[in-house]
Amino acid sequence: MKTNTFKIAIKNIIIMPVIVLVLGGISGQVLAQSNNEVSFNLHGSFSKLGYEALEQKSKLENGFGIGSMYAYYFSENWSLGTGAELQYMKGAFSRSKIQGAYMSQDSEGEEFEFRYRADSFSESQEVYFLNIPFRIQYESLGKTRFYAVAGVKTGFVLASDYQSLSTSLKTSGYYEQYDAELTEPKFSGFGEFGRVKNSNSNLALKTNVLAHLESGAKLILENKRSLYLGLFLDYGLKDIKPGLSKERIVEYNNQNPTAYSFGSLITARRDVLPGQYVEEVRTLAFGLKVQYGFQF
Repeated sequence: MKTNTFKIAIKNIIIMPVIVLVLGGISGQVLAQSNNEVSFNLHGSFSKLGYEALEQKSKLENGFGIGSMYAYYFSENWSLGTGAELQYMKGAFSRSKIQGAYMSQDSEGEEFEFRYRADSFSESQEVYFLNIPFRIQYESLGKTRFYAVAGVKTGFVLASDYQSLSTSLKTSGYYEQYDAELTEPKFSGFGEFGRVKNSNSNLALKTNVLAHLESGAKLILENKRSLYLGLFLDYGLKDIKPGLSKERIVEYNNQNPTAYSFGSLITARRDVLPGQYVEEVRTLAFGLKVQYGFQF
């Protein structure tokens, strides 16, 4: 269902600017146009932090944004604009189980292979961006106008964190020197630990750069006011994943073996293969936008 909605929205966003340009050329009625416009907007969206881990892609989630804009009209049809907006985005990933193994040392300094399995694993990410847009807008003439926007945004990360959950975590230690796999005692970090949850751990994502497209209808109201109703698409142009991390999905701590927590799939390194689970992270948001403007 969400995939179909995505395809329809993308088609509308691509087609509508073409319609706008055609209609703009044949538009009739001309109203007096002020050179300056200040506006405030609210948008709701489908959005995601787009990445792939363990041959599985992240999910589409809901998001929102609020902002203010200033536009300068250098003709009746064309304007340049900038402003600031707060954008909230989510990412989500789930898998029936995650398991792995790597070499470690216990509290007595003996080497062993730490083995783990996390059942019903899920991770969600939340990010707040401060976006600074630079855009050019075309609009037709009349009381009801069609408009189209293209531009770029720079997105500064205000906050980014993740939460992880597993319904069951099972661990063991294989000691090759004794040819023995220990599934207990628990105080050594081996056994079944039930539900394990992380909350609000920092992701430290990088600054974002986005391509922005928007189109819809602009209604001219009394007293030089206007109301915009449109569709928008924000597509991330760069990888915002943090640099290489030393953390693992499940980290064995020989100083406190029973205190298990999860690293993020976005930043965690693989247990066996070099590199990370996630190669890159790009943002995507599309949806509806409402904007109220004042001309002067």
